Amino acid sequence: MNLSNLKHKSLLYGLGALAFCTTSCKDFLDVDVLDQYSTSSVGSYQDCLSLTKSLYGGYLWSEYEGKFSWCVNEGIPGILFNVYQEEGALFLLSIGEDNPILLEGYRSLYSGVIAIANQVIDKASSLETGSSLSDLEKNRIIAEARLFRGYAHFLATEYFGEVPLVMHSATDISQNVALPRASRKTLYTAIESDLKFAVEFLPEDSSDKWRANKSSAKALLAKLYLTMGSCVADLSGAVYPFKVSDAQSREYMNKVVSLTTEVINKMGASSLTSHANIFSATGRTEPCSETVFALYWKLAEYGEGSMYQAQMAIDNVWSPGSGWGSGKGISYTLYNSFEKTDPRLYELCLVADHEYTTVNGEKVYYGPNSSSYNPKVDHVKTGTDFLNSGQCLLNNVKKYIWGVNCTATQSAGMAYDRRMDIIRLSDVYMMRAEAKMALENMEVTAQTTSGIDDINAVLKAHGALPVGPSIAYFDDMEQSPVTYTFNVDVDGNGPQAVTVEPKVAMYHNLIRTDFVQQRRKEFAMEGQAWLDLKRFFYRNPKMAEKFLYQMDRGIQFSQNPEIENKSLFETETGYSRRQLVHDLNVKLSRDAGEEEPTIFISSFIEKHYWYLPIPSSAKAYLSSSVIDVADQVLNQSYPY
Repeated sequence: MNLSNLKHKSLLYGLGALAFCTTSCKDFLDVDVLDQYSTSSVGSYQDCLSLTKSLYGGYLWSEYEGKFSWCVNEGIPGILFNVYQEEGALFLLSIGEDNPILLEGYRSLYSGVIAIANQVIDKASSLETGSSLSDLEKNRIIAEARLFRGYAHFLATEYFGEVPLVMHSATDISQNVALPRASRKTLYTAIESDLKFAVEFLPEDSSDKWRANKSSAKALLAKLYLTMGSCVADLSGAVYPFKVSDAQSREYMNKVVSLTTEVINKMGASSLTSHANIFSATGRTEPCSETVFALYWKLAEYGEGSMYQAQMAIDNVWSPGSGWGSGKGISYTLYNSFEKTDPRLYELCLVADHEYTTVNGEKVYYGPNSSSYNPKVDHVKTGTDFLNSGQCLLNNVKKYIWGVNCTATQSAGMAYDRRMDIIRLSDVYMMRAEAKMALENMEVTAQTTSGIDDINAVLKAHGALPVGPSIAYFDDMEQSPVTYTFNVDVDGNGPQAVTVEPKVAMYHNLIRTDFVQQRRKEFAMEGQAWLDLKRFFYRNPKMAEKFLYQMDRGIQFSQNPEIENKSLFETETGYSRRQLVHDLNVKLSRDAGEEEPTIFISSFIEKHYWYLPIPSSAKAYLSSSVIDVADQVLNQSYPY
């Protein structure tokens, strides 16, 4: 796809230009080059539809999907254990503006999605309607592009706070170096305007089943209102402020209930289905019955296809050509919160002492040891194998990895086919439940019966145990740190007592059952957890901070031979807590460079990294000023 004449590509050459490769797209991504169109060469409805195809995946979303989405949405909130280099820095809450992964996400949203959406809107708006293109069809094209523009701006402000609002393809950000950042009020106003337009003009049902429809727009608008209605805490002076009154919050929450009810009634409760169906390898390129809005990648060349499977698969027996996920897995706190009878656990991650089938039909044992298990296979992964290779866990990611239990999966290295659900019907039910809970009581620790029917509808459809008779949005599980004493050999002088007090209390024995955890269990590895945690922060910053402290993101296999009495702080053989291992190493080490990485929760909170820093190279193209011009957005006089 040649975007050589697209001005937004420069967002930003100073950042390192987005490498939109010059290659043809396949199947529904087989799109004519946008900048080769003239108003005379695009006239029919089908011509216009082809303009929006690239918005659904491929190059535009490549850098977002490649690392940014799972590093931020799963790493920062502690869903995905991963301590590898820049990826692991986000999991360990060591966040800086020079982390290249932040740049990739920022660049993908602006140079990719928003840039192309604006060009589609401008091109379609310039067309004259007539026999080959009606006003309704023209507005349908614009609505589809505005849905993507609104969604991309929503992600941008939730990740980075006060960011540029770009609504015209003529705005060349590389030349307008003083382009202001917009207030969250301005951004939310623009996003709402885009999504309301999409609700009005998108069809009830699309003849192309993978395209967005009214339900897609309603669900995204409900997510926006749920976010805005959660903004009841006073964050002024700490982070980018946006606050609504109690009355405004109730108004937004009622809108959430109304919109989600419309989507649920349209799709029907029977559309809820098991995770085995949702994440089936055979349905990986088609909408499932729960899909409300999704992105799609097709097996293709690098940048066109999805990188996720190669990034997450434990090794190449599940992802032919590449598999870089052996050090990535589900955090122990989340893993331990699942009932072992919950089918969702077995779709989310590999589970020890189970047998799996590789893409070649080979039976593979996955467990801590193979002494009691002797399958007639050539490939066995054991806990000892992981320890010897420096890995830390026995619950590697399975969700969205098509190679597990699937034979003859096609391979394209770092470019697989994939459906990535942005919103599915279970989320619509959960959003309605969250709004109902808030309408009854915004206090996050209050027990309520509101919303339980919606929560249990989701859990029942997925084979999980119901909750009730009441539930809190957040259970405060605060406990005090415990001091541990170890008898270790220091410098060969025989056993000595070494006392360690972890910097934070350990919570891996505690099973969280609140609404926050219900969402984490349902949508783990689906790009939801960071946005969920942000809404929690908007409601009650102090309790959201407590949640970070109460999440044991430090569990790992211990490779420290000095630790002998592990039973004090373990719950499963072979596991120890990274924070505790780190603290003991500090006491024993003569060389600070030998210390294991710690978890930077305190600095995360002190620096208000609830909003990620805008990448340093992007700041050169932005003004330090912030504009609050929601009125200009509404009267369509916004200049950029």
